[in-house]
Amino acid sequence: MGIDTSLVVRFGIFEVDPRSGELRKGGSRLHLQEKPLQVLLQLVERQGELVTRDELREALWSADTFVDFDHSLGTAVAKLRSTLGDSARSPRFIETVGGRGYRFIAPVAFVAREAASTPAPEPATFAAAPNPDVAEAAPAGTGIVGRAPWLAGSLVAGLLAGALLLIVLLGFDVGGARDWLRRQSSAPVHSLAVLPLQNLSGDAGQDYLVDGVTEQLIATLAQLPGLQVISRTSAMHYKGSSKPLPAIGRELHADAIIEGSVVRVGDRVRITAQLVDARTDQHLWAQSYERNFADVLTLQNDIARSIASEIRVQLTPAADRGLARSRTSVPAAQEAYLRGRYHYNRGDEVETRKSIDEFKDAIRLDPQDPRPLTGLAQAYIALADFYERPAETMPRARAAAEQALSLDATLSDAHAALGAVRFLYDWDFRGAETEFTRALELNPASPDAHVWYGVFLGQMGRFDQGIAELRRADTLDPLSVPVHISAGWVYYLARRGGEAIQEWRKALDLDPNLGVAHTSIWLAYAQKGERWPGVTDATPEAIDASPLNMATVAGLYATAGDRPQAEAMLTRITSLADHRYVCAYEIATARAALHDDDAAIEWLQRGLRDRSICMPDLKVDPRFERLRADPRFKELLREIGFGV
Repeated sequence: MGIDTSLVVRFGIFEVDPRSGELRKGGSRLHLQEKPLQVLLQLVERQGELVTRDELREALWSADTFVDFDHSLGTAVAKLRSTLGDSARSPRFIETVGGRGYRFIAPVAFVAREAASTPAPEPATFAAAPNPDVAEAAPAGTGIVGRAPWLAGSLVAGLLAGALLLIVLLGFDVGGARDWLRRQSSAPVHSLAVLPLQNLSGDAGQDYLVDGVTEQLIATLAQLPGLQVISRTSAMHYKGSSKPLPAIGRELHADAIIEGSVVRVGDRVRITAQLVDARTDQHLWAQSYERNFADVLTLQNDIARSIASEIRVQLTPAADRGLARSRTSVPAAQEAYLRGRYHYNRGDEVETRKSIDEFKDAIRLDPQDPRPLTGLAQAYIALADFYERPAETMPRARAAAEQALSLDATLSDAHAALGAVRFLYDWDFRGAETEFTRALELNPASPDAHVWYGVFLGQMGRFDQGIAELRRADTLDPLSVPVHISAGWVYYLARRGGEAIQEWRKALDLDPNLGVAHTSIWLAYAQKGERWPGVTDATPEAIDASPLNMATVAGLYATAGDRPQAEAMLTRITSLADHRYVCAYEIATARAALHDDDAAIEWLQRGLRDRSICMPDLKVDPRFERLRADPRFKELLREIGFGV
């Protein structure tokens, strides 16, 4: 098919000549690159119909073309809209059909060539000098026509803005005036989400690199002042998702979204990124960068600077210095570090142990890089969830965090990791709070630091402060299971069982098979003195046979008056303790529920000797309410570091 090249297409005050490939406005020729022109011809040929993204791909990009199609199409449409003075929010010509394609909505006429206007010489334009690091850049759709420009307070600025608007309306783009006016007139962006970048290398083995670049970009953008950046954990829920961007924006409470891709060929890495206003589905900005793999660490700084400029973030001197810092990594060390992050983020015991091996390799290959040391500290702390003896893992975590901070004292994650060791193992509560507050000073957008500090405050009995921190973590990471589990625990410690149940149900919405959430909900019902979904209606130990879960179930049986079932469960747990580490604190909670006070105290004393990471719970844990007057219990509190 195709447009008859003997005809010229007219719409509004524009004409496009399919034979010469020229776009004219009022007789004056406009500069339009080949791909945007081809997109225009495809759309006007089927005026009023939906032209899908797949149809545009087949028409304009051959199957063997090595290209990031989504980025290239978005760039072409953005350039086309910019040239036409069109807006995705209030389109006059090109309508976006969310997640599917585009439709040309203006009336179209096909006229004989002799009736068409004669092209005039192309007007002169002024272009900025190209950035040698940028392989391809595209302005976004303007959204200027039909809007009042943003006016500065002074008369001179107002006259300048008016003059620029007139120039833009006449079809010129002097010195990037169109893009400047669009930025000044668009709604401000206060929150941002980075969706998982796509791996376009054709090699699934490069997923670790792509996920690592996504994580680093999120961490870098989180340093921008006044901008809320959604955490990696929540963003990763949309990996491979075809959900429309406005819907994702609503779910994450994000004003704008960054999406893009990574391609690696040999030692070269190409990263593309585009910024989309999630409220309007309008493409705001798009760029592509290509660097050597050793320089990939500096890429997120370049992207962050571009985005800060686009959304009008005023960089503080500290943020500006942070983005100016660059470090060329040892390629093999960078590979090992990114593989370590990939395994660590997968979260189970096997993957956590793999991450430790990778972080150690990265440290060996580049001892001056503090990031794998921070990752190593985090991984050792995570092993506590898999019943590694604290005396074996926590000192190693402390050493790694301290070494990382000796190399770079501004690492928020390293301060948070050191705070966790001070809190859970050293029982140095003043030192822990110092580290947590420092972590948040350095990175207020760190959900992990807010969670650690929130749980710490809850276990210190400062419930309102702790809940406030966890609410902030929820804002930054709304789809995080650990955030909801931790929030539920602090509500439980605060004797607010109803709110604890709500948080744990949110965790189950995200992970229905999370055994600890099921048993925690039953625990909260028991605290409220209400009948919970019966323990015998499901077998929670089959869902999660961890000692923590089994001890909680034993306590629930005891609370329900079923001593034989509680004893049977405790027998199973203590038999485990004969050949592996089991947290003595957890067994003590079940013994307390059975009113075996002496046995409960004995297990708590064992927890003290083992330096159980649960012992800081002792100050406020409702399950030990009956024992608080016991002198032996008060002595335990003093030994942990709580004044009585």
